Amino acid sequence: MKWLYRAAISIVGALVAIAACAVTTAIWLMFAGGSAEGRHLGFFDSVFVEVQPGSDGAIRLGAGINDPLPLIVGVIVAAMFILAVFAVHDGLLERKRQLLAEAG
Repeated sequence: MKWLYRAAISIVGALVAIAACAVTTAIWLMFAGGSAEGRHLGFFDSVFVEVQPGSDGAIRLGAGINDPLPLIVGVIVAAMFILAVFAVHDGLLERKRQLLAEAG
């Protein structure tokens, strides 16, 4: 049950982290390119920002997902990393308990 809870925490944490990175990339693309027309890709070409001039002289801005595969792979890698950190932490705590039991 403990590892199921940790797996859920890992997945949710990975989703939040990757979503934050994707949104940050989209915002960065909006301001880094200025008013340069065209489609700008970021975060391993998974997020795009598109700037087009409108017929009335205004600038139209659109953003979205170009390719979801890098996002999915990012979530899987981040979740596995978080689970590995949990495993190392548990191993270190067990080692500490063992050493304290031997010393005392």
